[in-house]
Amino acid sequence: MSRSQAQIAMSYAPGQHFTFEGAAGACQAMPSPNATPARPEQTTKVQIEMRIDEAARAWFDKAMACRQNEANVPAPLPEFCVDVSLLDTSRTQYSFRPTAFVYLKPDRMGYLPRPTTLICSECGLIEATANPKQMGQRLSELSEACAHPKRPNDPSNCSWGQLDVIFAHWSGSWKPASPNMTVYDQATRRPIKRYAICGKCGSRQFVLNKDQVALSNWSFSCANCGTKNPDPWVEKCDETLGRIASNIGPGGNIVGEASMEKINYAASSAYFVKSDTFITFPEGSGIEALEPGQARLLAGVIERLVGLEGPPLSDAEVAAQLLSKERKAEEKEFDEILQGLKLATDSKNQVVADLMLKMRAERLANWQQAGWLQRNAALPLDIILKLRARHEWTGKYDPFRLLVEHSALAKTKLRGEIVAGRASYVDFTNPDEWLVPPNSPQRATMVENADEAMRFLGVRRAGLISKFDLCKFSFGYSRVENTPKILKHGRMMPVRLNLFPKVQTAQESRHPVYVLEQSNEAFYFQLDEVLVRSWLSQPELGCTDASLLTDYPDNFAAALLSSAQIMSGYLEEHDRKSDPTIYKMTYALLHSYAHYIMQGIQQFSGLDLGSIGEYLFPADLGFVVYRNGMTLDLGDLSALWRNHHEAFLSYLRNFPTSLGCNLGNLCMTKGGACPDCIMIPEVICLTANKYLSRSTLIGRGRPDFIVGEERIKGYLQVALENARAAQ
Repeated sequence: MSRSQAQIAMSYAPGQHFTFEGAAGACQAMPSPNATPARPEQTTKVQIEMRIDEAARAWFDKAMACRQNEANVPAPLPEFCVDVSLLDTSRTQYSFRPTAFVYLKPDRMGYLPRPTTLICSECGLIEATANPKQMGQRLSELSEACAHPKRPNDPSNCSWGQLDVIFAHWSGSWKPASPNMTVYDQATRRPIKRYAICGKCGSRQFVLNKDQVALSNWSFSCANCGTKNPDPWVEKCDETLGRIASNIGPGGNIVGEASMEKINYAASSAYFVKSDTFITFPEGSGIEALEPGQARLLAGVIERLVGLEGPPLSDAEVAAQLLSKERKAEEKEFDEILQGLKLATDSKNQVVADLMLKMRAERLANWQQAGWLQRNAALPLDIILKLRARHEWTGKYDPFRLLVEHSALAKTKLRGEIVAGRASYVDFTNPDEWLVPPNSPQRATMVENADEAMRFLGVRRAGLISKFDLCKFSFGYSRVENTPKILKHGRMMPVRLNLFPKVQTAQESRHPVYVLEQSNEAFYFQLDEVLVRSWLSQPELGCTDASLLTDYPDNFAAALLSSAQIMSGYLEEHDRKSDPTIYKMTYALLHSYAHYIMQGIQQFSGLDLGSIGEYLFPADLGFVVYRNGMTLDLGDLSALWRNHHEAFLSYLRNFPTSLGCNLGNLCMTKGGACPDCIMIPEVICLTANKYLSRSTLIGRGRPDFIVGEERIKGYLQVALENARAAQ
């Protein structure tokens, strides 16, 4: 079977059930020890570890707290919230160990034939086998003789295949479906396997009745006498039942804790792969400020990026802080540097003075990095408090992380330096020879069209990134639900985050993390700050913290960070209406605009929406739309601009039509975002289509995730009015 690496890492990840072409058989993917080791750069490896740790810790906290509002209900067991490899040795507390993982390229994946329950499509006879080997042996026997008690031994009328129904549990376990079930024995207080037997004739052969559409209505009948099996077709999770059985009192019940869900193995709820995507940067790009152990330096980095740096430490403050940290040797060295600087200055020896100044700056930087010096804080208190609580944010939504990442992107890509004979970034208002012949009439027309369109679209800067470096990785899965908790049988249940099954590497068994690194073309857009401020200030929108725009008239990033509110990994806060804020509405605007660009790219590039991704930088009013694929980059985005930039820009400018919706008023009154306008497949959307509204762009309605009834003016309307007024 030939599959792309992206497919193997996601659609065929370990634990996933799949079917070969032509429905040749159902299998379950298993990690292969023959997969090629992945060797990401150290900065990339640290980022992967940080993101797995953040995701797993957030999952653990939410799963453990799933019953905190329920009285007289036992708390979840930690081992049913996350994989035991994410717990300490006592299995009571969360503990992340990077050594538990091995990094692999998704170029090899094993598989086993599963599920192993057989069914004849002609008569419905069920044959339950325990493993693939037994299933193969039984298939050989059935090919020679029919097993149905009321049919002749001639197997020519038989048609055997795997039953496509399984039992799945939110702990991550699953079982092939059959009449044989696990039950709880009150006498011994332990789970036992009960094999089905007809109460009338004693036969152990059953036929599955599938005449009802709903799985819950399927039933078994005795193949010999036709008596319907009176027992409900249910199943229990062996692991869960075995773990909680000792706590079940006489006459008690398991209240659904161990009850499994009956689903088709190919259903989306049977398996949810856990993955993440982030931009990769080289050493020295500034991304190191986000690494573990650098928290004390992050405030200073944010100060510099936002433009709110405090005054530098005086020489006396440096000496005092070094002594307070008991760094007498460093304090003495600093004093000697100051004396040398004074002597060089008095003697007018500029060479030595410059050397002393350089030495002083290097020592201060090293001591600050070591934690011996603490710069004077200049960030407002509300931003400092949010910075201290950034662990509550999911990484891909963390505004401080995104601020640092945008700075690194600006340093490594947006300067437009020549790499391998091509500029790393090209502004659409200054195209290079890859987009249009230089000194040609076509170039002048392209520049004029781009400049005019950007004014009418409210875009300050736009261009092509020739190599947008990304890392995508997958590391685990859940079943039944994609979030840490689920309501079942009248009780909140923890959903377990499972790591991929261990694979043997060298002398150890470790959990595989499948790593993909890609470098494809991308479009970069940055909105006009003046227009965004005007849009946020409109009375119809009613931002509750609009005064921040006045408090920071020349620093939008500071106003945005002051407005920021926690965005968790599951965006539960989006599910209930809340007051509009600067941060929330800016994020929704950028997100909606990115989807609009993606729709335009789909129209003119030949790429489908499933092969396009997005990355948002709220504090910088920027976003990137990139080609998301591991196949050969054919330059689709540069070809789009080179061949169809006029049609593309015309599509974007014609927003009353291009942002129209065939579902009409229903979509508009529900916030202006539906599958027919700016939604994209949830699996590729940064927020699973949350914080999204067409009304942020063209008005005519109001986002459904904020309170209020008044229709707002769209950002594109504001940009259009501004451009016309300037003509």
